[in-house]
Amino acid sequence: MNPTAERLIRLQAVDERIALLLEATAALPRHLATIEKKLESQKAALAGFDNAIKAEEVKKRSLESDIKDQQQKISKYRDQLTGVKTNEQYSALQHEITFAEEQIRKLEDEELQSIDRAEKLTATRKESMAGMSEQAALVEAEKATAQSKSAEQQTELTALKADRATVRKNIEEGLLANYDRISSAKKTALAPAQGQKCTACQMWLRPQMWNMVRVAEALLTCESCGRLMYFDPSKEPAPIPKPEPKPKKRAKKGVVSDETTTAEAATESGEAAGA
Repeated sequence: MNPTAERLIRLQAVDERIALLLEATAALPRHLATIEKKLESQKAALAGFDNAIKAEEVKKRSLESDIKDQQQKISKYRDQLTGVKTNEQYSALQHEITFAEEQIRKLEDEELQSIDRAEKLTATRKESMAGMSEQAALVEAEKATAQSKSAEQQTELTALKADRATVRKNIEEGLLANYDRISSAKKTALAPAQGQKCTACQMWLRPQMWNMVRVAEALLTCESCGRLMYFDPSKEPAPIPKPEPKPKKRAKKGVVSDETTTAEAATESGEAAGA
């Protein structure tokens, strides 16, 4: 392999590693934002449970107050029963008492339903609180990990960028410009040619192009994808050896074949018949 190809291969390896590190560095804040968003959502849900539980408590107190009012009405109506003088007055008061008792039953049913809702909300809130605590611990752990990873990545990036600058100094400007142009368009500028194919686009090379790639001192451009192709003999699979032809068997001297024996036997039979 020619030295120019080796330098470009090294440059591409460095560029690919830098791209991976930059992507990983950019992914860390996105990852943290995702888990922090989940934590905020859990906090909002917890606040919603708190508000719902408080609303049920307010409703329960209101129902208790309404029940007490109805009980007071019943007590008042019963006191008035002792002083009525007509059946109509008695029936009217009795009707009011019955109505108040029905209202108390309805209010007590609503109160039981409110208590049931409050108990379920409290249980769900407890589960939500446990989940939020776990998520908060996860966020803190991920933040610490992200800080450590970010520091490691920045150290590696600094070293890679210095290495990249050194490699680029040893590449001819025109070729370097061509490399940069192809890289910006296709992410990779180089591709090994193997098995009469460009390994980047998997397109077959014309026999003439294939031969040129294998013997060329300069890098050739793939006619399909436009990348710079190079040939690495060490990566080319060894040709499969052709099986040697089997030698033909020769008859040994003094040995007569079956066909000859049969023909002679037929001749002898014919002569005997003629005699």
